[in-house]
Amino acid sequence: MSAVPVRYDLPDSARAVLRALATNGPATRPTLSDELRLSKPTMSTVIAELTQLGLVAEQGSSRGVTGRSAVVYSLARTAGHVLGVDVGATRIRVSAHSLDGQRLASAEQRLSQRRHNVTRSSVAAAADLVAKVRARIGDSAGPLRDVVVAAPTMPATNGGESQQIDGVEGLLPALHLPDDVPVIVENNVNCAAIAEHRTGAARDQSLFAYLQIGVKIGVGVVIDGKVLRGAHGAAGEVSWMPFPWSPRSAPKRGELEDYLGSDALIQRARKAWPTSAGAPLDDAEALFAAAGRGDAVARQLVDQHARDVARLVVAVMSVVDPGLVVLGGGVGHNPLMLPELRRVVRTVAWNTEITNGALGEQATVLGAVHVAISHALDRIA
Repeated sequence: MSAVPVRYDLPDSARAVLRALATNGPATRPTLSDELRLSKPTMSTVIAELTQLGLVAEQGSSRGVTGRSAVVYSLARTAGHVLGVDVGATRIRVSAHSLDGQRLASAEQRLSQRRHNVTRSSVAAAADLVAKVRARIGDSAGPLRDVVVAAPTMPATNGGESQQIDGVEGLLPALHLPDDVPVIVENNVNCAAIAEHRTGAARDQSLFAYLQIGVKIGVGVVIDGKVLRGAHGAAGEVSWMPFPWSPRSAPKRGELEDYLGSDALIQRARKAWPTSAGAPLDDAEALFAAAGRGDAVARQLVDQHARDVARLVVAVMSVVDPGLVVLGGGVGHNPLMLPELRRVVRTVAWNTEITNGALGEQATVLGAVHVAISHALDRIA
């Protein structure tokens, strides 16, 4: 297993260099000096200290416009690594990355049944995958510094903690991690939003909303690079929006998710599926595949779902007014949703850019990795 993390007492200059290499990638000393406004003697001292600590290493050389070559530095493999764990409704994913974001090892497992909460079987699967990934890495990537578990969380209703961890309390002891490795539980939708902002469809966006549509629904709002959490940590919990809302129907808790989730979509598809078309569809993936092949009934079902989701998009727009809406999740990331959804949004609201996520179903685990790296750097640098 990986080595025990070492605590460092670094000066501000060394912390700045370490964070720059982790965030922006390899660089030469002159480049780092210019970017961080550090003198050449200070930079030489910092690089020597970080190299001696095993945090920075040489990575070849670069020849500039003057013809002179300069040594390129990067984070050393011994600087450490993090784990992102996605406890999803249909799959468990685990990914290990170095502190500069390079993927070291990953594994995933499809669950036999869709899970709305974290169950014993998903806990067992996650623990098994974490053990396998850690065994593959061993001591080759330095110490394990942080672990972030992306999972469904929900607002508390009893006046206690601001967020209830929905079944994840059974996962943390099952991972058998060293006591000095912090484990953070983060909302899965917020993780996906962070990933799309860092490396996906929302790069350079100052204000955008990530809308997950799959087995569960949720929204992550990112403002100036930070996730909007709200006073109770419940920002984006759109599944709690009153639904249905009419004189003839009283809203029920979670009813919107029950209506827009992929389970309900497939139930509607099975009822509408003609007997002449063969066996009813098993899941949303099959429905969208049929629609993509030109099946008229499947296309009608997809378009109706897009219209329903569009109304939720408008609700989010009316509160946040994002410059971009990114659709993700098992259903939301499918491009067949976009044409009808965009049409309805333009009809009932204003024209806002709407696109599919660029990271697909990997968004959540990659977001967990980004959060873990950020926490690790905060403690090191």
